[in-house]
Amino acid sequence: MNTSQALPSLVRLTDTDLKLNFEASFSEDVKEFHVNVHEEFLAASKLKASLTRFVDDIDQPDFADGPPRRVVEEVAKYWSNEYDWRKVEAQINETFEQYTTIVQTLTPDFPHPLPLHFVHHRSPRADAIPLLFIHGWPGSFLEVENLLGPLTNPTNNNLPAFHLVAPSIPGYGFSPSPRHPGMGYRAAAHAFHALMQKLGYSRYVYQGGDAGDFIGHFAALDFPDAVVSGHSNFWISPPSPSDLARYDAGEATEDEKYIIEKLGKFSNEFWSYGIIHQTRPLKLSIGLTDSPVGLAMWIYDVSSFEDPEIFTTERLITWTMMHWINGPYAALSIYKHGQKDGVISVRGINTMPYISQPIALSQFPRDIWYRTPLEWAKRTGNVVYFAKHERGGHFAATDAPDLLIQDIRKFFGNAQLSGTHIFYKGLSG
Repeated sequence: MNTSQALPSLVRLTDTDLKLNFEASFSEDVKEFHVNVHEEFLAASKLKASLTRFVDDIDQPDFADGPPRRVVEEVAKYWSNEYDWRKVEAQINETFEQYTTIVQTLTPDFPHPLPLHFVHHRSPRADAIPLLFIHGWPGSFLEVENLLGPLTNPTNNNLPAFHLVAPSIPGYGFSPSPRHPGMGYRAAAHAFHALMQKLGYSRYVYQGGDAGDFIGHFAALDFPDAVVSGHSNFWISPPSPSDLARYDAGEATEDEKYIIEKLGKFSNEFWSYGIIHQTRPLKLSIGLTDSPVGLAMWIYDVSSFEDPEIFTTERLITWTMMHWINGPYAALSIYKHGQKDGVISVRGINTMPYISQPIALSQFPRDIWYRTPLEWAKRTGNVVYFAKHERGGHFAATDAPDLLIQDIRKFFGNAQLSGTHIFYKGLSG
């Protein structure tokens, strides 16, 4: 598909047009991008952090109702007095090759031109495999950092190499927030597919965690001739009614018992965030858009169920900035628009449609779906590779990159198993 032919006469948008808090220009062409957040926004953010009003704790265990006051005070103090965005910004610009463009999804869910920010690191290898890396919430394109060198330019030529493309979901990072409703997981899949086509990758593989897996899953479902295979570290396979009946009868395996009880705990104690994201994201965003520390605590508390060891104070603030700069509304409302995709509901996470491409799964202990039985996983896709690790969590690319890289190499490096032999056709030597 030639996306440029599908675009209307709208050819250029700037940060002024889009009322952004950072310098940017978006057009049909692919343009280099360097982060430069407006100084007045940064000053206002520090001021707001310094004016944080703290909730008084009551006599109960830490985290019983949310982050304790001591954690909130630590983040507010660090953000106000020590956090240096310009230093972080320089590191981002040095580390990532970033670009902007405008794509057209051509989906009835979101039939509008869509400005995107993305990272694109091409491998010097002629046999490199195009890999679409898709982050989730509350992550961002920053998660791909530890994968860039090892995957694009491995030191051993016997290891597979990849052209890495890591877009920011609309409303996350430096992809502007959509100005129209309808940007769910499926619409994002169509947008990212259009991006891959624009970059010249007619066929590609994907890697996704959290919402990134939902988006990759829909890309595979809707574009089977383009998506060759995929790797997931967040493969959702809820128990069936018969699974629950066997659990109730005391007949479940140890893994089945573990995952059913963990999902029950998650639903009862933490899924309230997903319910409000799906039902009243604007109501929540009104408060979070005005309080950087409040937004940081929302992200911190939700992540604490899955991966409490992921955040230092500085990393928490930097990850929060990926939602604070644009404002959190679009990133939260993708849950609401994603309901029509059938992935999530107020009752929890649903079974995904079956995809036939070869799929690899990696499970990490500090994640919701750890110990999901392979039998369950195969209900929603052609799972041909399965790895269960003893360390790592929900944000595997950040806290266990060596294990994630290992699985990506093992799966996509097996050309017959993963289907990546198609990328070697016509190569000699």
